[in-house]
Amino acid sequence: MLIYPSVRDHGVSLCERAGYDVAVRDDSGGPPALATPNDDAVGLVDAADPRPVAVEPLTETNVGPDGLIPRFADAVREGRDCLFVVPSTEAMGTTLTQMVATILGEPSCLAADGPDGRQFYNGPDRVPLSDGTYACARAPASDLQWREVRVDQGRPRLELGVGTEVVAVLEHVDSLADAGRHAFQHAYRRADDGQFEVTEGDEVVERFPGPTAMRRGGYPPVPMPLVPEHLFPADGDRSRWAVCQPDGGTDVLTATGLSGWG
Repeated sequence: MLIYPSVRDHGVSLCERAGYDVAVRDDSGGPPALATPNDDAVGLVDAADPRPVAVEPLTETNVGPDGLIPRFADAVREGRDCLFVVPSTEAMGTTLTQMVATILGEPSCLAADGPDGRQFYNGPDRVPLSDGTYACARAPASDLQWREVRVDQGRPRLELGVGTEVVAVLEHVDSLADAGRHAFQHAYRRADDGQFEVTEGDEVVERFPGPTAMRRGGYPPVPMPLVPEHLFPADGDRSRWAVCQPDGGTDVLTATGLSGWG
């Protein structure tokens, strides 16, 4: 993962200033830096409740739901606050900070939340199907939108749409754990010869040498939606985040607003 050292180091400096001991990590198995509060530490999200902090530096390319939400969920599961640090650029620094706050703020980690149901951000993972294949769609991946639709007093059903067109329907969000092949018009699998075969029903309709060619050929994998209850523990506090940038001094933006830390 690309990391700007100056971005990471700003987060480290803020943590140290607020009374934390910081360990910078070189492995890819977790956040690039972890901060542990000392006895006199000032908490990141709640000054009176200092918790360990995962420092997550970002680049311009991963300030998005699929880059933010899984990292934030990892921090919450581990009982940590999460400090995202975005690059400072003349045109983008403040905008990137606002993007993080929009994605993580209310409705927390959701594209929308209305009376008829929620709209979900697309995540980095694919949708596996019950027959061992993966779902794909005859539409640009960026146009695919997962949303809930309430049709009665029961749980909202889950629909995958492209604009106003519905391309797949599942009983509810938990059906993603065992999605049936019948729910999707197209699916793909890797054949014994290494080719990626796109199927419609039982018929192979296209073959590609790899996933990049499959996307360029108009059959991108269907992204797994980022469903908060599938990512966060039931008692997880989704307000335990903050975002800052190197040219912002000691200011951090949290769910409650902008303030100096430390």
